[in-house]
Amino acid sequence: MNSSIIEKIKKEYNFKNPVFLKKFETREKRKAFLIGNDKNKYVLKVVPGNRELIVRLEFVSKIKKQGVNIPAIISAKSNKKYFLQSGNILFLSEFIDQKENHPSRYFFSELGRVVGEFHKIKIGNSKIPKLDIKGKIERLKATFSKKKIDIKIRKEIISFCSSFSPIFGATTGLVHGDISYFNVLGRKKLFLIDIDDISRGPIVYDLGQMIAFMFNFTPFDFSRFGMRTKHRSEAIFLKSEFELFLKNYYQKIKLSKKDIEILPQMAMLACAGNIYLKPEGVFKWNYKRFKKIEEEKDLIKALSRKYL
Repeated sequence: MNSSIIEKIKKEYNFKNPVFLKKFETREKRKAFLIGNDKNKYVLKVVPGNRELIVRLEFVSKIKKQGVNIPAIISAKSNKKYFLQSGNILFLSEFIDQKENHPSRYFFSELGRVVGEFHKIKIGNSKIPKLDIKGKIERLKATFSKKKIDIKIRKEIISFCSSFSPIFGATTGLVHGDISYFNVLGRKKLFLIDIDDISRGPIVYDLGQMIAFMFNFTPFDFSRFGMRTKHRSEAIFLKSEFELFLKNYYQKIKLSKKDIEILPQMAMLACAGNIYLKPEGVFKWNYKRFKKIEEEKDLIKALSRKYL
């Protein structure tokens, strides 16, 4: 890490001895680091400057005060939630010192409650950016039009993007944007992390991502799922875990008929967005999940209606 950033942190936050501890894995041009100061630890994020992020950080700070299970954004001496350097926005957030979850029945049940609470949050007249699903689909379509991968798969994904159902009438609310096992920390109390991409949009976008992770090849907790083998060639749907999620989720917020109708395609979209990733194993894994979700779409909708 650049020593000038450490000096900037000392100045902006009045920290005495901030030190760099480690670098986290990040995507695109974003960077994230673990910073220590005396006995406390913080996550420092470095993001190319944009006004939308500033709006998001302000909103995250407001909902944290409502008791939502998310990391707190640390205020600088100026009371701002960020500082600027070299065209980037930098901000500190609370470090949730817990490991990533290995999904279990309790995990899915509690996750339903946490995500339901998150989707219940009132956005009001906040200027949070809208989730551009149409733009995501168009970019995905353009990506597959250029990718040199299996022609059959390429045509299939382009066709999926072209026939994507309109989302008018879906329940709109606060969308996390990247809910996965990797962004949920905790054991008895779960925290949603990486919340600086929140937006306003159809809440089924988040649920689609969560469902995509319920289609697995190598479940994380074999004994609890009653499975003897760790190696499978086909994706499996963790149906009972999905039901546990829904039971607690529906205690907080209900889905509309339109939400349920488009839920499977949102899950397929989550997989399709990762089909072109390298290495080849990731590519094949996401394509098989994509196909399995398509196969089980009626079951997904039936289970989603069961607890309404």
